[in-house]
Amino acid sequence: MAKMGADSLKNNLTNPARVYLWEVLFANPIGGGDGDVLELRCQTTAIPGRSVGSILIPFKGTAGIAFPGKVAFSHEWACTFVEGTDGAVFDALYQWFEQISEAQSGQGSPDSLVKTDLYLSLIDQEGVVYRLIKLVGCYVKTMDDTTLPYGEEGAVMFNATFSYDRWEKKS
Repeated sequence: MAKMGADSLKNNLTNPARVYLWEVLFANPIGGGDGDVLELRCQTTAIPGRSVGSILIPFKGTAGIAFPGKVAFSHEWACTFVEGTDGAVFDALYQWFEQISEAQSGQGSPDSLVKTDLYLSLIDQEGVVYRLIKLVGCYVKTMDDTTLPYGEEGAVMFNATFSYDRWEKKS
C-alpha cells in the first residue's frame, strides 16, 4: 500500500486547478446583448452540480433496498457581473428578459427564441482549456436587486441566475 503524505500529494497533484482561471462564453445572447462584454464582466460563477435520485424498495421488515434513480440538476446557474457606466450588462439582461416576456404586454417568445447554450471553460496556467462544460437551453431567470450603498466605495455588481435544461461535459 502506498504511503500517504505531503510528498505523495505533491507528486500526484503537480498543477492544481485555480479558481480564478475560467471563462464564460455567451455565444448568442438573446435580445442582442454583447456576448464579449458579458464574458469580460462576469466576475464569479460556479461549476454546476448534479445528483442521482434514489428509488427505495421496501422489503418485509427491513429498511429496504436503494437503487439509483434518475439524474437531477439544480437547473439554476448563478453569475455576478461588474457593470460599467455604459450599462451594457443591465441592457443585455433587460433585453433578454423582454424577449422572454414583455413586462407591459405580457407577450413573449417561444422557448426556441429565448434559450441558448452557454459554455464554462476551465483554463490551466498556460491558457489551455482543460474542461469545457456546456449548459444546454439557458435563459436568464432572475436579476437580483442591486444595492447601492451611498457611503461606500465599490463597483456596481449584478447577480443574475440563469435557468438551464441540463449540462454536458464536452472536454
